[in-house]
Amino acid sequence: MHWLQTLDTHLFLFVNRSLVNPFFDWLMPILSGGNGTKIGLVALMVVAGIALLCFGNRRARLCVLLMSLVMTTNDSLICNTLKHAVARPRPFVTLPEARLFGNVGKGYIAPEINADGVDMAAKKGSRNSMPSSHAANWFAATMVLFLFYRKSLWFMLPLALGVSFSRVYNGVHYPGDVMAGALVGAGYAVAVAIALETAWQFFGKKWFPRWHDKVPSLVPDLKFGNSKTR
Repeated sequence: MHWLQTLDTHLFLFVNRSLVNPFFDWLMPILSGGNGTKIGLVALMVVAGIALLCFGNRRARLCVLLMSLVMTTNDSLICNTLKHAVARPRPFVTLPEARLFGNVGKGYIAPEINADGVDMAAKKGSRNSMPSSHAANWFAATMVLFLFYRKSLWFMLPLALGVSFSRVYNGVHYPGDVMAGALVGAGYAVAVAIALETAWQFFGKKWFPRWHDKVPSLVPDLKFGNSKTR
């Protein structure tokens, strides 16, 4: 696997160092949620979610509920568990030439190899890197919206890719981290949708037949039921 780590490092340095330009230096921190962008985005999503729950149709309400479930569990339950299991240090910690939001060497910790050959400094002052929670969350949101509204992919996918790219450009993730995050996020969203739909088709019909008649499918485009929920 050493060759894979080497390739990942070379790709990271290419994006992080060779693609540097003033426009990206301004844009990429914003895509990563800096300069108050994250707070504003979260507030906008909360307001939009509440509005859709109050005034949206059935499809919109189901989409919001699934989105809430996936987004609140993906980061804390899935990504954090994987990060602790993999325990891969962020690139700016172990690469002195890495740019961390435009600053070379910021956060770098020189290796401290113990008797067993383990770098004891790699985890100091750093959270783990694999997978990228930003990428996982954005691709999870992209997949949930895609399951309900196919055309949402036209604007959500570029945003998810842009955020993922920004994490490498800003020096906080390797390309492999964001690729893993994208797969984890999208896969988790699909898995939750399938699990809920399967449970609803089995338990809903058996225990809540009246509700099931009104809502034959929780995720209509999975086509587990015969619903054309709108």
